[in-house]
Amino acid sequence: MRKTDHLKIIGALILCALFLTLFAGCTGTNSGNESQMKSEVPSSSALPDITKVELYHFHGNQQCYSCVTLGDMAEKVVNTYYPDELASGKLVFGHINAEDPQNRELAEKYEVVSSSLMIGVSTKDSFTKQDLVGAWYKIGDENEYTTYLTGILDPFLKGETS
Repeated sequence: MRKTDHLKIIGALILCALFLTLFAGCTGTNSGNESQMKSEVPSSSALPDITKVELYHFHGNQQCYSCVTLGDMAEKVVNTYYPDELASGKLVFGHINAEDPQNRELAEKYEVVSSSLMIGVSTKDSFTKQDLVGAWYKIGDENEYTTYLTGILDPFLKGETS
């Protein structure tokens, strides 16, 4: 092989490594699967004790189209279906840049490792959190996304089970 061929191969490897580094966090998920994670959220017997539900779209400084869409769709759902809960403070929603030092404490509380949609449920005695991994699989269909997210939020905010 000629020296130029070696340089081309090295250049291609560097580009691949850069690409993987830039996009590694876009669709990252927590190590557990979603069904295991759901058990972390309070059972329906704890519903009367819920004091606050937090829904956060965590992202980094750079966001891909899917990351932006994930957060925009969540914002639309909460503004459309839960305006009273937002106004009362029972539901809190926000787009949180996890790379911003001002948000470090919140990112640590939720153990954020990549772009994600996280729910936190507070009762008078506890706090539990869950990465809503399933939302990623619904961003291509607004109706499915809405059904998924309201199916998670309704029991906590309205005491309704689907």
